[in-house]
Amino acid sequence: MKGFRIIFTVFFLNIILLAGLSVDRAQETVKERAREETQEEERLRDRERILENESKILEKYAERFGIDIETLADLRARRLGYGEITNALVLSEMTEKSLDEIVAMRDSDKGWGQIADELGVKLGKVRREVRREHRRMRRELTREERWTLRHSWEVKPEPGRGAEPERAKYEKEKPGKEYVPPEPGRGRGGGGGRGR
Repeated sequence: MKGFRIIFTVFFLNIILLAGLSVDRAQETVKERAREETQEEERLRDRERILENESKILEKYAERFGIDIETLADLRARRLGYGEITNALVLSEMTEKSLDEIVAMRDSDKGWGQIADELGVKLGKVRREVRREHRRMRRELTREERWTLRHSWEVKPEPGRGAEPERAKYEKEKPGKEYVPPEPGRGRGGGGGRGR
């Protein structure tokens, strides 16, 4: 009888443990879904902001490369900069590959050099073409649009909150080391000079 109680207790405890694990897994999946929904909402907000603030830039890219503005806005909402978008568009033109294929290669953590090698294109040629496109775009954009092109993802302080606190100067505030000015007459060479 005592052995039956022990077996029953162990069996009951295992059931409770498994139920607890399944609840934890369910909570993790709920949290993951909530995180994905939040990211999707963020992406949609970014997309709306991009279409509103960067419409002129997107129109220039759409005219030049023959791509619709919606596709470009989606790429921007995925946090791709204009440099990466230009690289992808130039590679797409040079290799006859679709933009989606090139962006998928980039999303798989491949560098532009690796992508160019796989597609059989020299990276130097791609970079020259990208620089040419950037110069062409800069000539066509107004001053405010060029500023937006460069600073589109910078975080601006909210009104009334003030700017970020100033960062400590690296050379004076190294962790674990006190800053001591160099001795007079002793340059970087270690003091081997005559010290006149």
